[in-house]
Parts: sequence; C-alpha cells; structure tokens
Amino acid sequence: MMSGRNCVILADVFPPLPAVGVHRTVALCKHLAERGWGVTVITARPGAGATLDDGLLDGVPEEVRVIRTVSPDMLGIVTGILRRRRKEDSSEQTGVAAEAGRSSGHRPSLFRRMIDWLSWWLHVPDRTIGWLVPAVLAGLREAGRHRPDVIYSSAPMWTSHLAAGVLSRLLRVPWVADFRDPWCGSQWREIPYRLHRKADDVLEHLVIRQASRITCAWDGIRKHLVSRYPAKAQDITTILNGFDPEQIDSVSPVSLDSGRCVLLHAGTLYGPRSPIPLLEGLRCFRKESPAEAGRLIVIFLGIPTYNGQPLGDLAREYGVDGLVRIMPPTTHRKAIAYLKGADVAVLFGQGGEASLAPVPAKVYEYIGAGKAVLAIEAGQEAVEIMRRGGCRLWCASEGAESVAKSLAEILSEFDRCSLQRQSDPSTREAFTRVRMAERIEEVLREAINVRRRM
Repeated sequence: MMSGRNCVILADVFPPLPAVGVHRTVALCKHLAERGWGVTVITARPGAGATLDDGLLDGVPEEVRVIRTVSPDMLGIVTGILRRRRKEDSSEQTGVAAEAGRSSGHRPSLFRRMIDWLSWWLHVPDRTIGWLVPAVLAGLREAGRHRPDVIYSSAPMWTSHLAAGVLSRLLRVPWVADFRDPWCGSQWREIPYRLHRKADDVLEHLVIRQASRITCAWDGIRKHLVSRYPAKAQDITTILNGFDPEQIDSVSPVSLDSGRCVLLHAGTLYGPRSPIPLLEGLRCFRKESPAEAGRLIVIFLGIPTYNGQPLGDLAREYGVDGLVRIMPPTTHRKAIAYLKGADVAVLFGQGGEASLAPVPAKVYEYIGAGKAVLAIEAGQEAVEIMRRGGCRLWCASEGAESVAKSLAEILSEFDRCSLQRQSDPSTREAFTRVRMAERIEEVLREAINVRRRM
C-alpha cells in the first residue's frame, strides 16, 4: 500500500550509535518505508571517539534519507573553562596553605560555584542542547525539498522534542512526540538547582501542550503525564517497545560455559540498576550450598564497572569472584548470540516509584529469545510484560535470601532441563517491533487527519 506521505523524524541518536533507543526509531523507519512513506531522519553526527556498531546500519532501508548535522558539545566547552580555572586556582595555592585547604574541605570559590550554576543551564533540557539550532536548520532545508505531512521526535534526549516543536510551529505541521522515558519527575534525572528544575518543567509543559499526539514506551510514563496534564489525556497513548524477530531468529546461540548454568546480564549498570543484590545473593547461596553454587556462573557483558568501581573488584569484595565472569562490550548481534546461549537472563531493578519503574528494552529481547528470567527488584510493569510474553520468571525482591532461594530453584530446573519457554511461542508475536511500528503509524495518521479537519 502506497502512502505518499512524508514524515520527518528527529532523534539525536541513530545508527551506527548503539544506544538502546535507536531500535524503536529504526523499526518505525523500516515500517513507514515499506508502507510507501517518504522518511527523512535528522540526527546528530557521532562525536569523535564514540562507540559505533556499523551492523545496526543494516536495519535502515536505503530509501530512508538520513541527514547528520553537527552537535556542538556546549557542556564540553564549559568543562574546558572549568578545567583551566581549576589549574589557575591550584597554582595560587602553595605549600602548607594548599594542604590545609584540602584537609579542611574548603568551599569552592564563588567564581567556580557560579560557573557550576551556569553550566547546569547546559543540562536544560539535556547535554545535547547544542544540537537544537543545527537540527532546526536542517529541518527547514528539508522542508524546502519535501514538505513533511507530519513530524515525529523521539526522546530522550529532550532536545529532539524542542527541535521538533520549533519545526512544527514554523511549518504548521502536526507533530507526534515519543517519550521513551519520563522527563520531569524521574529519579534518573536529578537537577540540583530549583530554577533549572523550573525551566525543565516549563519546557516539558510546552512540549505536551503543542504536540498533536504523545506516545509513551511504557504505561508508567502515560500515567505520569496524564496526572500532570489531565487536559491532554486523550492525546497520550502507550505503545510498548518490541523486538525484531529477524534480528533474534537469525542468530545462532553461543554458550559461554557448557558445564555450568549460565546467568547473563548484558548492558550498563548504574544508579538503582545495581548488581549488588545479585552478588549478595550469590554469597548467601555459596555459604548455604557451596557445592551447588559452584555449578553457577554469572556473566556481566558490557561496561565492566558499577558507579565507577570495577565489577571484578566488587565480586572479590563479596567473595564470589569464582562465580562471576566479566566480558567487555560487543556488537548487538554477538550480545544476542550470548543471550540465546545463556540458560537464564538477568534483569536488575530499575528504581523509581511503582508507576515510574522503567521497562528496559532488554525485556522484549528476553521475550523474543524465550528466556527464563531472574528479575531482581524489577518494576511491576516490566514483570507483567515478561509474563504476558511467555517468559519463565523468578522474581527476587526481598534481599539476599530471596535471591539465593531463586538461584537454588533455577539450578533445580536446570538439572531437569526445564528452563525453556513454558507457554505457546505465539504469545511473543504481540511484542514485535512490527506491531509497535504499526501502532505508531496509526498515531501519525491520526495527527495528520486531525490537522486537516481543523
């Protein structure tokens, strides 16, 4: 079916950057292109030294036009000023005076505190604020070439929404704003200064008020936004993420330890997404059943630190280094192979209030791969989605003993070779990215039709 409509997509991250959010955008591009839409993506050019995964480019159809613009690192510029000032301050302190200042924990100079306060404006709405003007200019140039029927933006980063909002206003084109995470009110986004938080609130308000439709990647975001903007409730809808069957089914499993029960976590650990409960549970299980614990291996695949501390050091600190293996980041395709070869996937708690506990993208890959899952302090919505997708679940949320009990049960099922999917495999079909993209296309069409009736 040929649509003949044009959509401009603004997203500050796009392949080959291996950010989690790119998969939702790429799936939409692919679906719209297949449906006859003209699709243009405006994105930021990867910075020097950025980690890239060129394999992700294979999922972007050739007919999708990708415009990559500069994205000045405004925060980096201010950081450079701070570093130069720090050197100047250090050179002014000498001998005993400098040592006394360090030992007393003296307050930073007024100048440095002012610079810190000013630099936080470069976090509003986020550190990519330097991309705003280049993105808008690229959108205006593209509109002169092919005027869009609708604009779609995906965030975070929130600068994508600001750029889309400016373009929507200038071009008088409907706009769909996609929220992959909550903006204001999330514990993942902490701004120390009241005035900056107020500015953030104002910007979010402008986005919600102006956008024709708002889509949310999990229902907690929708509930949160509806509570803040009840007048826009009818324009806010939940469209869950999904997995790509081709991406998963085309990969052969790779076992990382054929002699033990393999538990795998792939991704970055930080903040409330903590490995500590699992390490504590491993220590507890090892103390109670040392021989049984030796039959387990926990693999952390990804950046090998948690809040700056090496994961290997943490494992030694808890006395379970023999049960833990650390592996460096790899391509998305290899990560899928390791996931399929593992016996159990691990999901760590995401933190936040009940309605704002995130649903990470890996939840859908676990559904697609049919994995048994050890969910440690995970949010209720994430757990419910995995249940609906047919995953076998162990939920541990009551400390080390709860984790240890789950590990014992997992080993028992491992011995019986019964860790595979228990439900009808067809249940996973509702969670594919094709279904997700179909629903987003429906919202895009609604936005166009509403504007035409006005």
